[in-house]
Amino acid sequence: MVEQSTGQVVRRTRTPLRRAAEPPDPPWLGAPVPECRCPDCRPTRRVCTTCGGTGRVYDAALLTLTDLRHRVVHLAWWAGTPEAVTAAGGGAGGRLVVRLPERYRLAAWAAVFGVRPEDLAEADGGHDISPDVREGYVTLPWAGADPVAEQVAAVGPALPAARLLVTAVRPDAPPLAELLRLALGLDLALVVNLVDLRNHPAGLLRAHGVLWSVELRPPAAPVHPDDLPCRPSPEAAVAHCLEGLDATLPETVPADPDAPVPVPRSGPRPLPADPVPALLRLAAGHPDQPLTVRFTRGGCTIHRHADEGPVLLAEGDDLPDRRLT
Repeated sequence: MVEQSTGQVVRRTRTPLRRAAEPPDPPWLGAPVPECRCPDCRPTRRVCTTCGGTGRVYDAALLTLTDLRHRVVHLAWWAGTPEAVTAAGGGAGGRLVVRLPERYRLAAWAAVFGVRPEDLAEADGGHDISPDVREGYVTLPWAGADPVAEQVAAVGPALPAARLLVTAVRPDAPPLAELLRLALGLDLALVVNLVDLRNHPAGLLRAHGVLWSVELRPPAAPVHPDDLPCRPSPEAAVAHCLEGLDATLPETVPADPDAPVPVPRSGPRPLPADPVPALLRLAAGHPDQPLTVRFTRGGCTIHRHADEGPVLLAEGDDLPDRRLT
């Protein structure tokens, strides 16, 4: 019975429909991913690092690699899968470090998409993929531990539906030489921080290649002790610098209202030589030592980060192409 606005009551009859048989699952639907309650969650902990605060721990990691155009690769890593691993040395505390087969190395899939391993990044946020996950290195907490389970845990503790989306795309950034030309034209300092970890003495888990960071600063700004690189390639560092350029440039304006603001040079400037090869040779001559190279109109300075702070190694008109002591 349904009441009407006229004060009348109308009777309506509804015939419910029931499905005689449930349709089969679609062919693309995979098997459910087992999960269990997180064993490390405690009421006293604000956020549990094991599960990321979700209270769930998955027994698998589902990975999707894509170039965001037409190529997609799906991977499934299941804990408990027996795999033949190779010993890769010792880790912290004397624990064994092993390397999983190629199907567990995202770096091997990078070649399928025509990119470098360091170009792989999380689709959500653009965060870099851990070098250990890229190369398939796993530290076993005890002898006989499941290496695949440790790899699944390393991929991420709080993945939605246990899935990680990975983009295989080169950073869309101009060459470092173009950013250098921009900095010199605006009378700013181009600060390049880098460290060569390709042959780290602490072991394979620290051999993360060459890390970079790029910033634009006032020409008189000092080198800070916390100027440490974190990007896996110069292209990624330049892209990150350009993303925050709208916030960086206002910081280069002098705080003193009476101080003159540098006027950009008029007219086209020739593109300077690519500094990346010389920077790589410089970093290779100082392995495992963070370096800061500042380019300004007045020349170039090189600092090495030591325990007591940045130490000036050299200064001159251009980047020296030799090892500095």
